[in-house]
Amino acid sequence: MPKLKLSDFEQKKLIAKTTIRKRMELKQIRNKEIAKRLNRPENTIKYRWQHPETFRLEDLWIMVSALGLSDQEILQIVRGKEDV
Repeated sequence: MPKLKLSDFEQKKLIAKTTIRKRMELKQIRNKEIAKRLNRPENTIKYRWQHPETFRLEDLWIMVSALGLSDQEILQIVRGKEDV
């Protein structure tokens, strides 16, 4: 069966997840630490990883400073495109 192309929305979700996860891995920060910084239960963070469109703007602001996301990475998350 041929592989189906991701919808635009699915592609944006995937880019947001991978961009943030990649930075978390580089900084060696786990879900538990992110949950603590965001002052949210760890289960909420797990749900938001599955549905990145549910991240609040406040959460993203905290993650940008905690993870040290670059301007290019922020644009990737917002625009949902790999090459900005």
